[in-house]
Amino acid sequence: MVCRHDSPGTGPFMMASYWETARTGFLAFVGIGLLVLVPVVLLHYFRFRRVEPRRAFVLYGLLAYGLVALALIFLPFPADPARVCQGDQMLSMVPFQWWTDMSNNMSAYGRSGIAAMVTSQAFLQQLFNVVLFIPLGVVLRKAYGKGPLAVIAIALGVSLAVEVVQYTGNFGYYACPYRIADVDDLISNTFGGLLGWMVAPVALVVPRVPGHDESAAPIGTVTVPRKLLGLVAELMVVLVIAKLVLHSDLRWALCVLVAFRVVLPAAADGLTIGGWLMRYRVRSEDGSRANPLQIALRELLGVTGLMTYAIVVSPLIDIGRLDVIVVGLFAVGAFVVPVFQRDQRGWHENAARTRNVLTGRAAGYPDRHDDLHALG
Repeated sequence: MVCRHDSPGTGPFMMASYWETARTGFLAFVGIGLLVLVPVVLLHYFRFRRVEPRRAFVLYGLLAYGLVALALIFLPFPADPARVCQGDQMLSMVPFQWWTDMSNNMSAYGRSGIAAMVTSQAFLQQLFNVVLFIPLGVVLRKAYGKGPLAVIAIALGVSLAVEVVQYTGNFGYYACPYRIADVDDLISNTFGGLLGWMVAPVALVVPRVPGHDESAAPIGTVTVPRKLLGLVAELMVVLVIAKLVLHSDLRWALCVLVAFRVVLPAAADGLTIGGWLMRYRVRSEDGSRANPLQIALRELLGVTGLMTYAIVVSPLIDIGRLDVIVVGLFAVGAFVVPVFQRDQRGWHENAARTRNVLTGRAAGYPDRHDDLHALG
């Protein structure tokens, strides 16, 4: 995957070049990772109704590994594309030619011994090609449960694709290839993938990717977007009432919010205005009717408590940093962490031992008409 021109003392310089190229690939991952974060999360959530953390970790780990590997394989690009074609032989079909090159180079410079061998550029290049594919073998076995033959086939296929791209001058972008397409690279990469498969059991940082049934939220789970839409709709109703009826007095608006979020669900079997619109209600963990104390605790630690802090407490203490911390903790606990949970429950719901359940005949609860009756 890299040109093979050996000379004494080039090992340290080559490794420094690899580190710089790897740094470039990692910086590309930072930029591209942030760019694709939202679409990937949305697709992941649409498929599973939650973000499975192990799947997300492996996905972004593969993205980082792939970009760093591509940078190491293809960078740096030629500074002058017109000077790429120099008449050099850019295709090597002789297996283990690197060993002959290393031996000839050591003889030419009067070097011998293990130290000279392991510091030669030919040896380091093959070692690099082996190490480059070890993570692929680890992930294929540990995360996806692939066997050795599958790992060998995948590693060989990926390596062959890279060699084809190199030999065609990046699919014709360059008039001639600027990296040697080498059968030794196929051998080293494939061996690296197999070696990764062998050491995968000790790679504790790589999780097993669960199957679809284990990744997906159970059928009937009230998802975070559904709860968020219900909450937004309810807050809009409160704001309209505060603006048109209560003359924009936020303290009275807070009273309306308490009535909507605490008093109403306690009287209407866990049903709120937002829950009525989005067809869910608050229940106890076991599915029975939530008692008023559970609902009050849920709201004290949830949005009603946050609004109380913002309207009543925050103006008294006037500490801007604490406001950011409180809002951040609420957002993380109520909407971020639940995205990764199968039951989609926030910290306030876990503390109050409540959960949201879907209404409707399919869920075994009253249909929309009966919900209207409960509200009336």
